[in-house]
Amino acid sequence: MALPSQTERTAEMSRPVMTRTGGQGGPPNKIVLGVVTLVLAAGAVYGIMRLLPSGSTGPSNAEAKLTSKPTVPPPKSIAPPPPTLPPTPADSPMILSQGKGGADAGAFSKSTDRPGPANVFNPNGAPPTPVVVNPGATTSLPPTSSGASVRSFIEAGDRAFASNKLVEARVSYSRALLSPEIARADAEVLRAKLTTVNDDLLFSSKVVAGDPLVESYSVASGDSLDRIKKKRDLAVDWRLLARINKVSNPTALKIGQKLKLVRGPFSAIVHKNDFRLDLFAGSPDEQENWLYIRSFKVGLGEGGNTPVGTFFIKSKMVNPAWTNPKTGQHFDANDPANPVGEYWLGWEGLGDSKIYTGFGLHGTIDPGSIGQAKSMGCVRMLPDDIAQMYELLIEQASLVKIVEGDQVPGPTPVQLEGRGGLDLTK
Repeated sequence: MALPSQTERTAEMSRPVMTRTGGQGGPPNKIVLGVVTLVLAAGAVYGIMRLLPSGSTGPSNAEAKLTSKPTVPPPKSIAPPPPTLPPTPADSPMILSQGKGGADAGAFSKSTDRPGPANVFNPNGAPPTPVVVNPGATTSLPPTSSGASVRSFIEAGDRAFASNKLVEARVSYSRALLSPEIARADAEVLRAKLTTVNDDLLFSSKVVAGDPLVESYSVASGDSLDRIKKKRDLAVDWRLLARINKVSNPTALKIGQKLKLVRGPFSAIVHKNDFRLDLFAGSPDEQENWLYIRSFKVGLGEGGNTPVGTFFIKSKMVNPAWTNPKTGQHFDANDPANPVGEYWLGWEGLGDSKIYTGFGLHGTIDPGSIGQAKSMGCVRMLPDDIAQMYELLIEQASLVKIVEGDQVPGPTPVQLEGRGGLDLTK
């Protein structure tokens, strides 16, 4: 039980504090308030000191938010431009690697090493476009089965053709066409392109500088087309000069008249399975350098009896008479029923082909037989086609090769005698 003195003190402390002047709670209450204020101030200072980093004398984080100017973040770094590419062959395209960085970032790799692209050039998420580098490359050809060297020749020919360098285009296209690695589809396209090129270079009256097959000539006193042919050692018939220069009257040349001359010689390759004759220009001694001119559809011997081999032109005749070796029936030169037509070019075999005699190129009075096997073994041609062969192929300097299918025959050693003094190097 509490003592009386304790009860009195408790009652006294439970009374409300009076703040009126002169009332209860005078000076002692002021002392209590002062002590409380000091304690609160000390606590505040202690809390602030705890918030400051050790050794810091600057403003607190809270103060910095109120007193500091807004901080502008540094600008994002701009990626440097791609490095200069090292020299690379045109047939080895290089691809700029677009990996995510690291030691290999920005390195170059062959087209066979293509890492998955990352959005390093398009940070907003747009898919990047791979950077393919192929110096000097042109539009690629569609994939074919032709060999790499063939496609290289074709691309070189396309570049020359696009630049109107037709003489260069003809050389590159012909190299491709004569390659054993040529695909059949590519060969067909090349024949069409080369026919267009030669319609301009060879069969027009235009003379293109640098063309080794032609030259320009000014008619002199006493000239005729045949005399010009002999004077310039041309390995063609004079009738070709009349055709190209559109000379309707060969006996009426004018002094100073400009003519286009074709040098020659020309040779032919007959592809039996395709019933096609391909015409080439070039010396028989340099068959690897032949230039393709154009193709003609032909008729062949029934039963496959057109011989395979290499022959040279032995004889030529205009409007020949002919005797059927099987029946003995004779046809005069002017007989419209003469099956050989208006021109005959007789062959003589070389090497193993010497055993084949009596064969040749000739015309026909049966145009429907072209593209078929209906002759006795000779090669038939349409009337205007055989006329061109007569003008282009000459004795002792023109070859006729007969091959199976679309094969490309290799060069045949040629030893032709009696070329009539022709200088085939001109």
